[in-house]
Amino acid sequence: MAIQFLKPLFAVLLAVALVGCEKWADGVIREVRFPEHQSELAATVVLTGEESKAIASLYATASTLDVDGSVRPDGVEARVWRNGTEVLHWQPGDTGLVGEEWDQQMMHVLHLDSPLNLPEGLYSIEVTAPGFETLTAEALQPPLIDISMEVAFGVDTVVENDKWSYGWLDVRDEISFDLINRSGLQDVYGLRITEAYVEDGADTSWYTASIGEDGIDIDPRLDFNGACNCFIIDDQNMDGNPLTDFRIDRMRYLYDDPYFSEASVLRVEVIWMSPGLGDFYRSIDRHRQASDNPFANPSTVFSNTSTGFGCFGLASRVFFTFE
Repeated sequence: MAIQFLKPLFAVLLAVALVGCEKWADGVIREVRFPEHQSELAATVVLTGEESKAIASLYATASTLDVDGSVRPDGVEARVWRNGTEVLHWQPGDTGLVGEEWDQQMMHVLHLDSPLNLPEGLYSIEVTAPGFETLTAEALQPPLIDISMEVAFGVDTVVENDKWSYGWLDVRDEISFDLINRSGLQDVYGLRITEAYVEDGADTSWYTASIGEDGIDIDPRLDFNGACNCFIIDDQNMDGNPLTDFRIDRMRYLYDDPYFSEASVLRVEVIWMSPGLGDFYRSIDRHRQASDNPFANPSTVFSNTSTGFGCFGLASRVFFTFE
């Protein structure tokens, strides 16, 4: 009798389960209402002294539901001011493709008759377009970089004898320098180290130098940033945080093989950034890392513009070349 009683009960449970599975198979549909998006101006403008071009990315924001995405508004233009004097002016027709051939974007480009001169001080930008609220932002231009840098070549050499080494030598060079930490101001630097492999009859090719590899420790004040492809050095707005006595190891290889060319030129680029530009690069790096990690908290991108989209950044730069 117990078995006969369980049969109809099992049939009912099976029917309920099948109906439930069918509903799950069809999916649960919930309509999510997106808020209306009011398009605003977005501008990313990074100016570096002594550049021959001034590039501005001037676009309008778009909703995630907009199939056309972000576009350049008709009639958009931008002006940069210092002490009430106009320094740069991008007009609607000042556009051109920027970037590598495989990843070019249309931006506003000014080809300058002389290298861009950006004296130290406070600059402002104003972006306008018909039908949009004006975008504004400010940034401090750092002074010209006045530092010295030294390189000691071949402070250590290791001979590689394994069958894959082809008889090359591991050579360690040491780069040493001090940076300026101004009182009462936040100082942010970018450090980019590249090396050139020079071959007869060929163009010089620049590659990122090997820093902190092969078990070599790097200075903890160096923080590599993929957005600028450089090490960022920051006094963290602390006057007592020294930016001196930097010693960086760079690894290179000497080949005993005619088919390999030798790294014959070392170039160190020092970029003194406005603080907001450093924050912008760091936020992009965090955002990229969070986007690739399903367990990471969402990360927003820093902006110092009035609309909250984009960044106005300034920098001075100096190159050191050693052979």
